[in-house]
Amino acid sequence: MKVDAARGLAGRLPDGEAFLAAMAGPFARAVRTHPRRGQPSGWGDLRAVAWNPQGRFHADDLDPGDFLDYHTGTVHPQDAASQVPAVLLAAQPGETIVDVCAAPGSKSTQIGLDLGDDGLLICCDASAPRRRVLAEVCARQGITCAVITPMGIEALVERHPGSADGVLVDAPCSGHEPRSDKQVARMSDRQVALLASSAPLVRPGGRLVYSTCTPHVAENEEVIERFLAAHPRWSVDPRTLSGCDTDLAGLGAIRLWPQRQGTEPFFACRLLHAGDEPAVTPVGYLPPGDGLLGRWLPGSELHCWRRGTAVFMGSAAAAACPIPSEARGTLLGHARGDHLDPEAWAAQALIERGATSIAVERVDAAGLWAGDAVPGLPIGSFIRTGDGAPLGLMARDGRLALPSRMRRAGLRY
Repeated sequence: MKVDAARGLAGRLPDGEAFLAAMAGPFARAVRTHPRRGQPSGWGDLRAVAWNPQGRFHADDLDPGDFLDYHTGTVHPQDAASQVPAVLLAAQPGETIVDVCAAPGSKSTQIGLDLGDDGLLICCDASAPRRRVLAEVCARQGITCAVITPMGIEALVERHPGSADGVLVDAPCSGHEPRSDKQVARMSDRQVALLASSAPLVRPGGRLVYSTCTPHVAENEEVIERFLAAHPRWSVDPRTLSGCDTDLAGLGAIRLWPQRQGTEPFFACRLLHAGDEPAVTPVGYLPPGDGLLGRWLPGSELHCWRRGTAVFMGSAAAAACPIPSEARGTLLGHARGDHLDPEAWAAQALIERGATSIAVERVDAAGLWAGDAVPGLPIGSFIRTGDGAPLGLMARDGRLALPSRMRRAGLRY
């Protein structure tokens, strides 16, 4: 009979029995708010996530997809524990960051919002369906600095070693399902290999964050200890976060527990590469610029370019990045000569960045999202709510320009 490895871990905890009971879930549900799209509305009691100023816990019986805020990108559903790695990584505008296991995109977009429109976020994932989801999540959140690539880590390291200021390895793990010690050990070996293969991407002086959503020591503290033993130029950068526990080995890493924080079990550790050298950023060539963006965002530092009739906007670094990609920047729309109607999510991205827009009441906003016509709104105008949530562009029929698959009736607001 398989013995659950979690029982052995419980013996090391003062509240081990509570830990085992809490591992069955459910875990506290949370969203992450967008820093430029207003505040959530209509959710009732939202509790702050102590370790992330943008995090909010919400009631278990609420579905974020039922709210206008989700469709405007004001909130993004994300477990509160999984918000820890990007907080530890602390990406800064102008940096180059690699997300090694990027899909489905919650952590990538959190990093992308930290970088803003000045920097480069390289999002790696081997699965084509997962990359499609990742591209959609980035578009919904208005991320302009991302390059989504199928390139494997080994190839990326071979061509561009030392190219990143920071790397996130949110590793595949055993999760919180019952696992035997043997299964956990096999997963640990994979994680050590992934961490070792990703580390050469980091410049001397840069940092790497390793994280998992499993409680097992062999996949967390022991992975870090094994990596450090084989890589003497790396060390732990000790960190504490409000509301979080420290790790079980005194490394200076972060732990979250279902019986204490109410989240899924989680581990995250920030590592530093010795030295101090600038990142060897991949050098590319900016595609020929296009002036269409200037009509909405005059003076914007975003680069705007065409590929056929498709028009894109992105950070200069994302536009110039030579790494093969399936998506980069944000699809702005499709041009017909000098005319362009922005895509729905691109319209939201323009509004949040200051494009001239008209405010409507939230009741009208919910109606527009359902496909209702609202009289008196000029054709071609950008529409937002009074508290800053971006809606999109008014079409000729007095309705919001939305694909039918995006329309939702009865949204809470």
